Order: sequence, then C-alpha cells, then structure tokens
Amino acid sequence: MKIRIMNEGDVLENINKLSNPFFDKYHAFYSSWFDGIVINPRMMLLPIDDHMVHRGDGVFEAIKVAKRSAYLLDEHLHRLVRSAEMIALNVTLSINIMKHIILETLKAANQDEAIVRVYLSRGPGSFSANPYDALGTQFYVVVTAPHALSEREIQEGVSVGQSVIPIKHAWMAKVKSCNYLPNVMMKKESIDRGLDFVIGVDNHGYITEGPTENIMLINKYNTIIYPEYNNILKGITMARVCELARSNNLKTHMHSISIDDLRSAKEVMMTGTTINILPVVRFENYSIGTGSPGPVTKKLLGLLIDDINYGSERSSF
Repeated sequence: MKIRIMNEGDVLENINKLSNPFFDKYHAFYSSWFDGIVINPRMMLLPIDDHMVHRGDGVFEAIKVAKRSAYLLDEHLHRLVRSAEMIALNVTLSINIMKHIILETLKAANQDEAIVRVYLSRGPGSFSANPYDALGTQFYVVVTAPHALSEREIQEGVSVGQSVIPIKHAWMAKVKSCNYLPNVMMKKESIDRGLDFVIGVDNHGYITEGPTENIMLINKYNTIIYPEYNNILKGITMARVCELARSNNLKTHMHSISIDDLRSAKEVMMTGTTINILPVVRFENYSIGTGSPGPVTKKLLGLLIDDINYGSERSSF
C-alpha cells in the first residue's frame, strides 16, 4: 500500500476532519511555540521533538477553576517553579507573566468551571536524552472541562487498595514531572481491581500517595493525620484542607501513616485538585469506621467548597 506524502494543505484538511470524543472538553490552549492561543481542539498540538513528549522531560500543574476564578493559582505556580528548579529546567517566564497567560487563556475558553493544566517543557530539539539539545523552555496551558464526580463517590464514599506498583524514589516523588508512568500504572491497577483508588506503600510499611491524590485520616483522638512529605508530592489541596481545619479549631498532625493506622482510623479521605475531598469507606477488605462517610470529612468538604467558591485564594478572570 502506497502512503501519500502530504503537503501543508493536505495536513490542515485532514486535521479539520479529525474526530475525538474528548474534543468537546478541550476549550483553549496556549503555546509559547505558537506564541498564541487556539480554541480549536484539533490545533492543540505539540512539536513531536519536544523533550516533554519523547522523554517526559517537563513539569506540570493542574488547577481548579470555579465561578470564573482559578483556585490556589499562586501556590500551584510556585510549586511548578520548584519542580522545574529541581530538574534544572530554566524558567524563562516570571510567575506574574505565567499567571497573566493563564488568565488570558481562561478568558478565551470562557468557562465558569474548568481545570487548567500548565506545563513547562524542556522544549523541542533532537530526539536524544540530552537536555542541552533542546532549543529552550516552552510554556503550555490547556483549559479543559472539570472532572465530574459521581454522587455515589461523594455520598457513599470510595474504596481504596494497596498498590503493587513500586513507589517513586523520594527525589522524584517531590517533582511534579511529566514522567507519570508509575501513576498511570497505579490508575490502571485500581480500575482493573474494581477499586476507586490505590495507594503506594514504602519499604517501611508507610503509605505514600495515590495516582494523583493524597490520603489523610482521622484518628481516635479526632486529630487529622496527614503523611510526612518524605516520599510524596506535597499536595496543595491537602495543605489547604489542613489550614482550613486549624482555622476551624480542628487539630492536625503530620505523621507517618501505617496500614494498621488506616484500618483503625475513624475516618479516611482522599484529597486532590480534581476530586476535592472524597470519603474512604473501605480499604482492601476492611471497613473504615462505620463504613459510611464520617462527620469530620463532611465538615472539611464543606469548608473546602466554600473556600473554592468564595475564599481569598482565588484569581478571577
């Protein structure tokens, strides 16, 4: 079979014929390589030789948008820069410029609710593993529809299991890198096992994190326990939940969490940008607490939702 060699017109014609069931969820895309914003999902393209594409050599953040405001945007951008610095990725834009680009892309998307994903890549230039072959850091922003949580997850709670996927090395765990293969395999594992989430466990028997979420518990003393940051990415939502808890006279404590701690907890919850807070009612074959969402989890969810919609940590567009 002969395969034709296409010219620019042929490519553009075929691109505009492409169909993808997710296109309706992709609202706007900024590319420093294009030097502008596009709203046609078919044009949301990256150079194939961008080192982020063929080596995972880049860092990213996902940010919640509610009521035409980006939640905890500054915190996410500061973590983006920290991740870039950890892999010696040159950050050529100031946080204020990145923030401006993000808000302009959100204006172009014109969505009240969304998830905005932000990427710093090593940039195009050769297909080698040599980062010095790249032509320079690129900045990409994409605005997508928010993750839809089911009423079952919110009202009845979710199930969690222990992952068999090896956890990331401590250094890599603290970088929000575009190399997310272990996270992908954890998500696949949870789906294949009929679970909502799986969580990693380190060599000492302490839990780490889920594919893209943190885990917290309420112990018998009604203290909110969240894991130490030794082998995990410091979750921005988790940190904010703890701040909200303390401002409402709830006790929090950072401490290593064992499997036995999970089994004996009064309540367990998963936290993250896309999921907010979800109550965990089952870990493997063990019911958590009463087997139903607990009162502290419900209170924290209410506090977080109010903060997302009306709090001070919002950047409007």
